[in-house]
Amino acid sequence: MNHGNANWDGLFPTLASGDPDSREVLNAARVVTMPADQPVFRAGSPCENYVLLLEGSVRVQVIGEGGREAVLYRVLPGQSCVLTTCCILSGDDYPAEGFTETPVRALAVTKPSFDRALENAPAFRRFVFANLGGRIADVIARMEEVAFRPIERRLASCLLSRANERGAIHATHQEIAVELGTAREVVSRHLKRLEAAGLVELGRSTVRVSKPNELRRLANTPV
Repeated sequence: MNHGNANWDGLFPTLASGDPDSREVLNAARVVTMPADQPVFRAGSPCENYVLLLEGSVRVQVIGEGGREAVLYRVLPGQSCVLTTCCILSGDDYPAEGFTETPVRALAVTKPSFDRALENAPAFRRFVFANLGGRIADVIARMEEVAFRPIERRLASCLLSRANERGAIHATHQEIAVELGTAREVVSRHLKRLEAAGLVELGRSTVRVSKPNELRRLANTPV
């Protein structure tokens, strides 16, 4: 994990235009960089820093008793991690794990600095709780989708969102299953159905969307 210079004003405008104490929190924060596919935190590890993402993407996921993985959410530039916020506020260990999906650059505020800023920096305090509330709402929406939206519609939406300009998705069935919070066998079965219907073409670790309009209609079909 390396250190570098921060340029955070554009990503966090409410803090940039806030009180001097709030700006000083970020100016004094440590800048960390990490390569892709590295663990940011693991389940059971303590939370020692409040992290604000400057560049890249972090995937937060849980692992069930049977070893099945499910993505909870992603942290993107201009955001903080909802689990990190909850754990640094409560003093609890992480209940899930986070991994960098791309090279990442972030600001790390130590817990003592975080605690002081909550008391003394109004703009920082408002940002922390506003971001926490918004991200919790996102997680609830994600859980509602996993629990109540049919797998066919979720799979169609996932393929459309991940397809590049040529309609290709470079991912294994297991990786798609993690994204959807289901089993690999379920994803494989439904992908074969889509292939039989002519909506996609399956290759080695690749899915190509053949008929995006029909797949979009499937994604938007009411229950």
